[in-house]
Amino acid sequence: MIEFRGVWNRYRPSKDPYVAARVLETLPHLVGDRGQFVVGMFSYFRWVDDEADERIDLTKTQKLAFLNRQMRLADGFSPKDPLPMEQFFQNLPWYAVPQQEIREQVKVLLSSIVDDVNCQGYVVRSDREITDYNLRTVVPVVTGLFLALNGRSPEPNSSLFELLDAYIRLGSLEGLGDDLKLGVVKLPLTSKKTGVSNIDEVLTEYNKNRFNHDKWLNLLKILRAVGAFRSLNIPAWQKIACMSYICADVLVKKPLCIRRAKAIKPLLRE
Repeated sequence: MIEFRGVWNRYRPSKDPYVAARVLETLPHLVGDRGQFVVGMFSYFRWVDDEADERIDLTKTQKLAFLNRQMRLADGFSPKDPLPMEQFFQNLPWYAVPQQEIREQVKVLLSSIVDDVNCQGYVVRSDREITDYNLRTVVPVVTGLFLALNGRSPEPNSSLFELLDAYIRLGSLEGLGDDLKLGVVKLPLTSKKTGVSNIDEVLTEYNKNRFNHDKWLNLLKILRAVGAFRSLNIPAWQKIACMSYICADVLVKKPLCIRRAKAIKPLLRE
């Protein structure tokens, strides 16, 4: 992937603010091409997500057309005029991983990004819809990661699904201001089950008490389910790494870092 360095360098895991993402940079040194594939796939999805979320010059129709093109790319379609990051995606070391299974996970993850675009404009989703969205966001990431590293499915279980849903909800609390700035509501509203909301309604419902209640509720769910990693079909060292990350970076760090005042700060910036 050296020939694409100038294209994908800005999206690589080392540029991400989260520790779990930056750790991915070690994988090529540990498992060679399989690790390089994981790093490359992370970079590709960072690009796709930026195109869908932050390209204010594109209409919703144009964004959906872009995502449909990425779906076709995941199916093996070769465009006549590929964008640089699409070429990068096509030139990942697919030979080193279970190609068909990972392409299916790519399409599931892309479908969650389609949801984000369709829900721009403060569209309200029910609690069940939020859970479905969260799982379609994170389960293909976890499944694809271990498929690439180990060549087999990790066989996720219901306890892991509960943990991952709670983990994404924590992230939605932490990113509340950023999401609202993009016109997306990623948390359920008890005051409105359907329709369209606005920034003031969301901030009123997620006042300091509700924000803190949901933060601790989701942390408790994660604590209860952290043992779910023990039953996954992955090597012991990966189980230990996952549980260590959850304990150190989530259960210890997140309670201190996730605060409502900090979360809504992006809305106060010009």
